[in-house]
Amino acid sequence: MNHRLRSRRGQAIVIIALTGTLMMAGVGLAVDVVIGYLYSVATERAAAAAALSGVVFMPDQFNTFTAVPPGSRNDAWDRAIDEAKRNGFDAGDTANGVVVTPSRVPGHANQLQVTVGRQTPVFFMEVFGFRPYQVAKTAVAAYLPPISLGQPGSQIGTSLGDLGRTRFIFMRTEGWGNDRGMGDAYTPSPFNPPASQGASNDVHQISAVNGTEGSNPTLADRGGYNYQITVPTGGPGGVLQVYNAAYAPDGYGSAANFCDNDNVNAALRHCSIGGNNWYHEDDDMGGTSAANYPTMRYSLYRVNNVFIRGSDVLLSQLTVYPIDASNWSQSSNQYRIAGGPRLGQTLTQQYSGSAPSNMLIYHNWVDVATYTGPQDGGLVVLQQAPAFGVYDQVGSLIPGTYRLRVDTLDNMGRSFTNLSTLGKKGYALRAVNGDLGRSTCTTCHVTGWDDLCLFTPFDAGSGGQFTTALFQLTPDYAGLTVTIDLWDVGDIASTTGFVRINILDPTGALATSPSGINIYDLGQQRANLATRNYTIWASAPGNTIASFVALDTSRGVYADNQWIHLEIPVPATYNPPPGQYWWSMQYVTGAGTVTYDTVTVAVGLKGGPVHLVS
Repeated sequence: MNHRLRSRRGQAIVIIALTGTLMMAGVGLAVDVVIGYLYSVATERAAAAAALSGVVFMPDQFNTFTAVPPGSRNDAWDRAIDEAKRNGFDAGDTANGVVVTPSRVPGHANQLQVTVGRQTPVFFMEVFGFRPYQVAKTAVAAYLPPISLGQPGSQIGTSLGDLGRTRFIFMRTEGWGNDRGMGDAYTPSPFNPPASQGASNDVHQISAVNGTEGSNPTLADRGGYNYQITVPTGGPGGVLQVYNAAYAPDGYGSAANFCDNDNVNAALRHCSIGGNNWYHEDDDMGGTSAANYPTMRYSLYRVNNVFIRGSDVLLSQLTVYPIDASNWSQSSNQYRIAGGPRLGQTLTQQYSGSAPSNMLIYHNWVDVATYTGPQDGGLVVLQQAPAFGVYDQVGSLIPGTYRLRVDTLDNMGRSFTNLSTLGKKGYALRAVNGDLGRSTCTTCHVTGWDDLCLFTPFDAGSGGQFTTALFQLTPDYAGLTVTIDLWDVGDIASTTGFVRINILDPTGALATSPSGINIYDLGQQRANLATRNYTIWASAPGNTIASFVALDTSRGVYADNQWIHLEIPVPATYNPPPGQYWWSMQYVTGAGTVTYDTVTVAVGLKGGPVHLVS
């Protein structure tokens, strides 16, 4: 009896001990599993943060050797390493087996892959033979290419010879003293219209004010209009040219010059079709005082990273003083100098054979980085930075990406904020090959960057409509939402008193979305969107079309002195044929309408351009 009792007691003790051991193992396993899970989550987050931090430097600044400037750690590899360290994974921590490995993604130049790993400790289960093990996670980040504004190809805007024939818009910038209601939302004073009507805090996306560009005393802190220029590999290099570099009003209406400044024989000149198709630099200004005329400044940069303006390298700066060209048809003393050190003097157009040998800054194309203005009477000041020689190959730019910034100053070239500066500047830009003949570059690209001000002297014709390219959207944007902001659009004269604005997709059809399209009137400033200080013109899901009435005199509807904001969801199936990515803006108005409109455009993405790839 006692023997059996002792046996049972022994069995119970063994069971209790085994149960305790199992319970301890279970608790230890649970603790170690939780610890492993936490390390796994931390590793995953660190990999994602590292990939997002470094991807903006792809593909050209992948490692330390390609950082710009050298040694700055402005490269994908170093930024990923630094971001992983900030998240607790120091690549130098060999004791814990920490590894951080950035790498390229084959076939995807705009992506970066980062693997982060480390040894995960085992606390309780080590007594059962378990050992520390490696946890590693990989994340892939990508960036969306910038949305290009303007027109497809190597030219944005038009010369007079093409205006109204093959091209129908030109670029615009206006003086500080202008009313913003004239159509330029950024360059004029934010208090024009007056504060009583609601001052604006709008500044260019690329500017010192919002921290996207360093302060430079030769440039306006509020920014200027910027353009992206791409010179492809495999060619003779590229040259950036500006058309009509000088502010040069030459008359209004029938007195204006409709022709390019390219031949002494007027009968052989390239001219527009006339009508409203001229550069409109006299509009609403009159030229009564030289102080009304603006000086233009063109600053050319090499772009090392499309997201970081601080790494841009200044190559050259062309300053062009204004002229009064209202006597353009005379044989001598045509041009009165309206700014700079020779204010009030005159210049005569001269020719070498049939080609002009001076004053190419008027109705003509000049190489923005090399034109010195021979015999232009000191109207042109060209400054080439030391870096220009690095990117210049015998008079042309080496392949790569460049940025041209256009700034408007007063007539003496001293101030960006002179209320006497009222002039409205018309110009165009193009990239050509670097050969002697400056032949057309079919693979170069020139587009607006972030925002754009354009002028549309158009003839609606019998159909009562006019269409112009607006922005390019690659298939990378499928499934995302694009935003379009239009300032003072539809501010035109029409016999019907009616103007509708349509946004057309690459097929030419009215853009639609079954999930709905929001259209808001933001009033004087784009910042009103964030504070919800807007009027709803149409809202999702009830509105499914990218269309709105900009002017209807019968209903008292005006898009005057206002930002109209559209949010257009891009279908997940969006995949146009290669190269056919351009969306357009269409005016619909009364038949036979001949008029013009100055519009500021800003196109962006709802959300950030950098994202993780699932």
